[in-house]
Amino acid sequence: LEPLGKHLVANVRPAILALMGSAIFLLLIACANVANLLLVRASLRERELAVRAALGGNRWRLVSPLLSEALVLATAGAAIGLLLAWMGIRVLRVLGPENLPRLETIRIDFAVVGFTALICLAATAVFGMLPAWRASKPGVSNLLRGSGRNAGLLGGNALRSAVVMVEVALSFVLLVGSGLMLRSFFELQHTNPGFDANRLLTFELDGNDGGGQKPEERAVAVRKIQDRLRAIPGVEGVTAAIPFPLAGGFSPIRWGLGDALADPGRFQAADFQIVLPGYFEAMRVPLLAGRTFTEQDNLPKRDFVMIDDVLARKAFHGQSAVGQRILIRIRGPQPEWVEVIGVIPHQREESLTEPGREQVYFADAFVGSGRVNSWALRTGNDPANYGSAVRGAIAEVNPNLLVTHLEPATSLIEKAQSETRFSLLLIGVFAIIAGVLAGVGLYGVLSTAVRQRTAEIGVRMALGAEQKRIFQLVVGQGFRLSAIGI
Repeated sequence: LEPLGKHLVANVRPAILALMGSAIFLLLIACANVANLLLVRASLRERELAVRAALGGNRWRLVSPLLSEALVLATAGAAIGLLLAWMGIRVLRVLGPENLPRLETIRIDFAVVGFTALICLAATAVFGMLPAWRASKPGVSNLLRGSGRNAGLLGGNALRSAVVMVEVALSFVLLVGSGLMLRSFFELQHTNPGFDANRLLTFELDGNDGGGQKPEERAVAVRKIQDRLRAIPGVEGVTAAIPFPLAGGFSPIRWGLGDALADPGRFQAADFQIVLPGYFEAMRVPLLAGRTFTEQDNLPKRDFVMIDDVLARKAFHGQSAVGQRILIRIRGPQPEWVEVIGVIPHQREESLTEPGREQVYFADAFVGSGRVNSWALRTGNDPANYGSAVRGAIAEVNPNLLVTHLEPATSLIEKAQSETRFSLLLIGVFAIIAGVLAGVGLYGVLSTAVRQRTAEIGVRMALGAEQKRIFQLVVGQGFRLSAIGI
């Protein structure tokens, strides 16, 4: 039991939260950058602020101009951000995966504008308050006795360096996250779905649910479709199932061993799939033990099943599963014994990222012939070339049948990778921007440090310091800040 809203976004919620976290990190890095620039700007105005304080200016009179400047920057940034978001939503809809809930409803509304206004005020508080507060309490006597146009820069160096270290730390977190997402994407590309998707064309048949037909009549209709599809030149195999791997629509049934008769709590959940004989051969699913379904198995009251290796390990703990019996509840409330005739590797049925439950496979006649509606053709070349031939063959058998979701099985693999690819793209963009911003912030600190130490550098050069040593002096500070941040 769970709320419907939570169920609808269960698959994408972790990715969306990760992206929100990345956006917040990026905002903090930008705020830190602006805070650093305002610290330098405030430092250059410390003499002016000291004069104002000496003439009786209170803290609020000193702080308010700096906060106003920060608010102007934040408001301009928020306005530009809304404009970029409005344009970016169109790109997002194109790049976003099809299974992202309510992607088409994403828009800028009053809630977004209100949220942006709050973020604007929060950003002002984050990057405006610290420089303003520090500048509002100048050491009046020391500053007024100081000389040189860069006297104000001498203070606050430790604070600016700390801000840069935070920037580097946050950007490095995003870079690590981007790297992990990239690794996850590569892992998905090498994940075996349990069948060979190459040169496999898949589609669904709708429009004739067999209402009023007997199971024998539905079985005859299925065989006619198989025979007509096999007659297409270049087709090497034809099969059907319900549901189809990676296409969704799986639901659990209960299975158990003899002890479950006395204690129903020992029943466990397994996904099930109804298949035609020849399904595993056409899908090129390797057989681990036993045999696959034959036409003789696809008859009523033939209580044979196939299972995957996950269920075999759970039920029989390393023993051979072939010839063993398990209890199944699928045709009614009462469990019934079925015999295991074969074991295959586990298939990824709902997602490439999650292994999913153990699996049980039934022949089509087990629950009443003609239930299968997801079809697959093994072709000799590019499956995209067979679309019109498939539609024509189905129309010859039954013009009332509608061919839908006609696509190569590789498209199912690509759709299963789409969420990770989408998250990788966005987090990668965030990470690159964060790295650039952190570099800009580091440059600002080093530039300020050089301005502070201009006289010192001149003395060092006058005393014979080589250009390389001066370079190491400045760049070494940047390396130290970056190393601490990392």
